[in-house]
Amino acid sequence: MSASLGPVREVWAQRSRARSRGDLLYLLYVVAMGAVVLGLPALLSAGRALARGDVLALLLSAGAPPTATALSLAVAAGLLGLGAVRGPALLPPFFTATLAGGPLPRGRVLRRPFARALLLPLLAAALPAVLVAATLMAAGRTGPGTAALLALAGAGLGLLWGGAWSAGQLLRPTPRRLLVLLLGLGAGIAAAPPLLAVRESDRGMWSQSVAPSGGQVAAWAVGLAAAGAAGVALCTGLLGRLRGTELAVQAMRWEAATTAAASTDLAGAAGAFRALPAAGRRLRAIGGGPTALLYARRDAVAWLRTPDRCAGGALAVLLGAVALGGAPLLPGPAAWTALLLGALALRTGAGAFVDGIRHGVHTLGAPPLLGQRAGTQLLLHAAAPGLLLVALGALGGTLAAVVGGGAGSGSVLLPVAVAATVLAARAWEAAKGTMPLALATPIPTPQGDLSVLVMLAWQADAVVVPLLGAAALLLVLPSGPGAVLLTAAALVGLLVLLTRRRLRELQA
Repeated sequence: MSASLGPVREVWAQRSRARSRGDLLYLLYVVAMGAVVLGLPALLSAGRALARGDVLALLLSAGAPPTATALSLAVAAGLLGLGAVRGPALLPPFFTATLAGGPLPRGRVLRRPFARALLLPLLAAALPAVLVAATLMAAGRTGPGTAALLALAGAGLGLLWGGAWSAGQLLRPTPRRLLVLLLGLGAGIAAAPPLLAVRESDRGMWSQSVAPSGGQVAAWAVGLAAAGAAGVALCTGLLGRLRGTELAVQAMRWEAATTAAASTDLAGAAGAFRALPAAGRRLRAIGGGPTALLYARRDAVAWLRTPDRCAGGALAVLLGAVALGGAPLLPGPAAWTALLLGALALRTGAGAFVDGIRHGVHTLGAPPLLGQRAGTQLLLHAAAPGLLLVALGALGGTLAAVVGGGAGSGSVLLPVAVAATVLAARAWEAAKGTMPLALATPIPTPQGDLSVLVMLAWQADAVVVPLLGAAALLLVLPSGPGAVLLTAAALVGLLVLLTRRRLRELQA
């Protein structure tokens, strides 16, 4: 077999569905024109809509740069951990075995999928930077040159995120965990100035409006772009050192997840990335004591046996609680943005602690173990994650209240109430069962088959319901703690009744 990729590409280009060079150039043209004709005007319109006094006060405050730095470091830490389960340099299992595992240079084989994967962090960082630039331009706070520099800084940050993602795939477990810890500590240190600058008389750094000069923006933009380009170049040169066994495992895991997602089995897709127990084998999961304590002990031991997943879930819940606690302290669109991101992060992190609830649903139809039916097991398995989520929610809300200068109990109460609602929604989601085949019936229209929209709507309630619950709690927050607690109790009670109904339908 030749050591060049040329013959392989010739054979691949001869397949029936292969795109010619003209097709690829036309596709690039369509994407570029779509971004210019549709994407750029949409961003400019969003910038004009956000050019309000409350939003500008947040963007130009002295606390915005350290907060953005903390968020960037936190995202880099998350991508570093993500690289251990799904890295950017990845091919399908067949090509991993034949090309990346053959005599061809592995670095050259993985270069193209690595470049394609870099588009995700690049867009994830560049689009918010362009939106901020459009907002400042619409308000007359900056010119086109500075706006272009902000977009360049966002692109550089995206490249750095891509380098962190690739480093997670390249590094061994111990150095990777140490680097994740360092990035997490760096995020905490970057967030410390806004915390320490808070005074009772004002909001400290958040009350000071500081517009960065053009020289500062240029220095940051050039520095981030250069660092990002250097990081990507370094990771590209190290692609040949990726281990074949890790590539094969990640490729098979990703193929299983995409196959499950294509069939609208989102739970199965997420389960493909679930970490296998690899630690704490000597911990005793069974002991004496009350039944509720026994179930809590079993759940806690299960969490400790997957320490990376447990730590990542706890961090996501804590960050989500901080965002939820900050929502009542922010004005206008910023409050709803913080609520949306916080509820999503809390729901995502809670998934690491509800395996016991899923197991209780899976026991439907089996002989009752020790006389405990599925509904009873769900309640018993909800005790430990409920206490943990409430504790992390209270901690995150307290941190947000400190940032806001101790502005009432709403910052602490809202994350706690949302945590309880999210746990009940997770139990309701676990009892969902498989999608009815009737929803997969084709719906032919002149625009194509619309059955995929029905299937997506059937899956969307797992995300929509927690978001609606968080929005309802934020709306009743001005009415006082009693209204929040009453609303949370009503939401949890309704979800419990719906879960009970689903369990009965699954048993029927």
